[in-house]
Parts: sequence; C-alpha cells; structure tokens
Amino acid sequence: MPVSDAASSATPFDDVRDLAMRRVEPDEAPSKSVREALLEMGREGDFGRLGEAAEWLARWQGRYPPRIENATLALFAGAHGIVGDKISLSSDASTKTRVESLRGGKAPLSAIATQVGANIRIFELALDQPTADFTESPAMTERECAATIAYGFEALEGQPDVLALGVLGAGIGTSAAAVACALYGGTPDYWVRPGPHTPREVSAARTELVNAALKKHRGHLDDPLEALRCLGGRELAACVGAILAARIQSVPVVLDGFATTIAAGVVHAINPKAVAHVLPGHVTKRPAHEAALERIDMRPLLPFEFNTGGGMGSAAAVGVLQTACAPFLGQPAS
Repeated sequence: MPVSDAASSATPFDDVRDLAMRRVEPDEAPSKSVREALLEMGREGDFGRLGEAAEWLARWQGRYPPRIENATLALFAGAHGIVGDKISLSSDASTKTRVESLRGGKAPLSAIATQVGANIRIFELALDQPTADFTESPAMTERECAATIAYGFEALEGQPDVLALGVLGAGIGTSAAAVACALYGGTPDYWVRPGPHTPREVSAARTELVNAALKKHRGHLDDPLEALRCLGGRELAACVGAILAARIQSVPVVLDGFATTIAAGVVHAINPKAVAHVLPGHVTKRPAHEAALERIDMRPLLPFEFNTGGGMGSAAAVGVLQTACAPFLGQPAS
C-alpha cells in the first residue's frame, strides 16, 4: 500500500491502540528490594496486602524505598444525554454544585485529599454539552472520543508519583454498565445492578436504556474503543487516556469505583498487560463493581464498602499506600 494510502486509512483510534500495545517493562530491582527488606522485618506474608502494595509501588515508581510525595487525585466530571428523572438520582446541576464545592475545598473529599496530601485536579468535560443519547446515536464521534482520551493525559502534568482517579456526573454508572455489557457480555440487568439504596424503578429504567443502546449499536461493539465511543462518556474516555499516559510515564494508578474500573477494562481489552500499573483502591457495595474487577483479574486494596465512587475510595487508598511505605522510611535509597 502506498504511504499516502496508508496515511489516509489511519483513524483517530490508531494512536490509542499503538499506545496501549507499546511495550513497557517496569523496574523489578526496587520491588525485589522491598521483598528482601520485608523478609528482614518478619516472616513471609507478615505484611499481607500492605507488602504487596509496597512492592507494586516500588516496581512502577522505579525506586526504593517506595514513597508518596506528590500524589494527584484526578477527577473527571462529565454530562450524559441519557440523564433524566427516571434513570438518575442526581443531575447535571448537582454535578456543577459538587464541582464548585470541591474547588472551594468544602466537600468531604477535599478534607480526605488534604489529609493524605493528594493534590485535587478537577477536569470539567463540557458539562453544558452532554454526550449524545446513546439510544439514538453514538455517544461520541471517533474524533471526539480520541481527543478526550488525549485530554486525559493532562492528569499527568506535575509528574505525580501516584495517580488516583475519580469521576463525577449523573448517568455515569448507566453508561459504564452499557460499556461493561459490550466488553463482557451478560444481560444489562446484571451490569446495572445497583447498590443497596437505588430504587427498583430506577434500576429498571436504566436496564431498559442499556438494552435499547445495545440493540441500536449491535454489530459495532466488538472493538473496545468503539464500545467506549458508542456507549461511554467523556469521563470514561479521559480515564482511559490517564491510564495509558501513566503507564508510559511509569506512574502507578489507583482506581476508584465501578466506572473507573470499566475504563481500566477498556484498556485491558486492548492489551491485558497495559493495566499492570493499575490497582483498585477499594470495592463499592455495587455488585457490578466486584464483577468488573473479576473480569480484569484485580483484587481491591481494601473493602471500604462505600456506596459509590466519586474519588473517595481512591483518595482514601492513597493513605493506605502511604502506610504501606512507612516501614521503609529511613532506608537508604537504591
């Protein structure tokens, strides 16, 4: 094929796929140093998940001892064209209020982030221009989706040594459930399954929407990026970008709730090795969250059992990771 023909056949998603497939090898020497140091402190397995987390941090930070000195909590706020009284317990207006509260440092999450020393960065993704209703058309064009993935790279500005993710917005859970159906199969009601405080009629309306969307886009959902484009939201696309950029820069990533897990699932579906730098901070009470973690073979750091995501779990997990680093404070660097 002539070069000009090859260039003209390239699509906006090609760069995303290339990035996901790029070979990245973490530094195993710092992780080995953590294991050796832990054995000097006690018996094999004495530190349990904390020990595993310290090894993971050292591997992806590429340094010993592992430490957290510049954590970023990246919050992506999105708006969806499917939002209405029947399917959401919140609204676009409440998303804006929440963003303002976070910017003003008045939200509970602001206090948690301050306590663990994480810098909150809020990315508003066209809140006044919701994505298209995915029961009528793809939620995003390919160009829009790819551009939003690229925008997610901005979360790595400031060179954080750990990146915690969170999403805000009405309709995000329904959109993520639709993407999960495309990635993993199963019935919409399985992936829509809510936490304990969601009314039954709301769950039924969400299931109906996801069913309609799957029928509308049947035949176009085998590719994970197409599934993201047709059924996802800008916040999911931005999370995908942040995860990919963090891998290239060797920055460990902490997931939050169901939606950020599905974003990791999109990357995992392209290349399972491309999420080795990712750790679920917790698991919510939403059954579909645990099911999604099983699909990408990940175990949460702690079962905080929050009802939702919104960044609380990933922020709190940063504090747990700091505890995992504590036994190595004062150790000579190598």
